[in-house]
Amino acid sequence: MKYVIDASVALKWFVQEDFHLKALALTKDDVQRVAPDILLAEVGNALRRQVRVGIASHLQASEAVQTLLRSFGSLIPSKDLIERAFNLSSQLDHSVYDCIYLAATLAEDHRILVTADMKFVAKAVAAGFGKKIQILEAIPTEGGFNLGLENENG
Repeated sequence: MKYVIDASVALKWFVQEDFHLKALALTKDDVQRVAPDILLAEVGNALRRQVRVGIASHLQASEAVQTLLRSFGSLIPSKDLIERAFNLSSQLDHSVYDCIYLAATLAEDHRILVTADMKFVAKAVAAGFGKKIQILEAIPTEGGFNLGLENENG
């Protein structure tokens, strides 16, 4: 199983906020992680904001960016996902940015999207994609993973 990690989860690797430890469970060596390449810009921007407001130093954020670059088995080019993401965005009435992660997940059968974005999860589950999404809150900090959300459509 490969996990598509979205920016809401990857940022929690570096910022002590809700579900930080659950996010860190996804950094273990035995977890296969992939992401669309836009994750780098989204997390980089969020880390820069942390520096600007004084939560992190420039050095801490820079080291986080370097760790982020080493954290994925592969980064999927956004250009390969944008058409499907645009169509998903229309279907879900949600941002193309978030739908790029869902498009990356749907591109291969054995991928599960992990996100902390509950607004997006609600829309994706309602559209029948529940089996392809795992909310960060449900990730155990130890042991196996509980995969997917269920609904009548999914």
